[in-house]
Amino acid sequence: MSNYELFYLPFHGRSLTSKILLELSGVNWKLTHPEWPKEKPNMPYGRLPVLVETDIDGTKFTLTESRAIEEYLADKFGFYPKDKKQQATCLQYVNQIFDVMESYVDIVIYTKRTALVVGAEAEGLTKKPEECEDREQFFIAKHLENINKTLTSTIAYFLEKHEHILSNSKSGYYIGDSITYADIALFSVFTCLKLRGLETQFSSIKFPHVMKLIEILGENKSITRVVNS
Repeated sequence: MSNYELFYLPFHGRSLTSKILLELSGVNWKLTHPEWPKEKPNMPYGRLPVLVETDIDGTKFTLTESRAIEEYLADKFGFYPKDKKQQATCLQYVNQIFDVMESYVDIVIYTKRTALVVGAEAEGLTKKPEECEDREQFFIAKHLENINKTLTSTIAYFLEKHEHILSNSKSGYYIGDSITYADIALFSVFTCLKLRGLETQFSSIKFPHVMKLIEILGENKSITRVVNS
């Protein structure tokens, strides 16, 4: 059986879905936090995550880009539906979920990069634009405000559409009666948002079917183990 090593930064972000897929599959895997950005030039495309699969004979397979890694693992470990049309539908849902993830990651990356330059307690990162006295801090706060608005509108549109999709599911899952890639992707993005206090739009009253699916996955011990690691 192959061994897997996943390289990513010390937060979930774009790596969480891959972590869950690896854990649910029961394979031997480990997570490595490279020294960043020192090790950036050593990565295949200069960014993370990166997956390295080592076969029994020592042969290594290296894959970069979060979506490529997820799709590879989902297909290899049986988290894609078998029917081709259902596979395409599953990927369609993942693409839509990914819109939310990318909006979230934009905020995380901008905040972290800016904090390295101006400090985490800078006005631009801690106050509203109109409260900033310094012009540079005003523009930082304004940009942060704008990307938060983008996230809010992206989430609102997504929830409206996917509540309708899941309301037509008898099992509670996106496709069939077991966990697929799409279900994991939804849980991952919700978890990432929740860890930063950005999940308030996910309402059990307004979106009961979305929240029910998240609840189902949240009760899985393997998934919980990954989230809490």
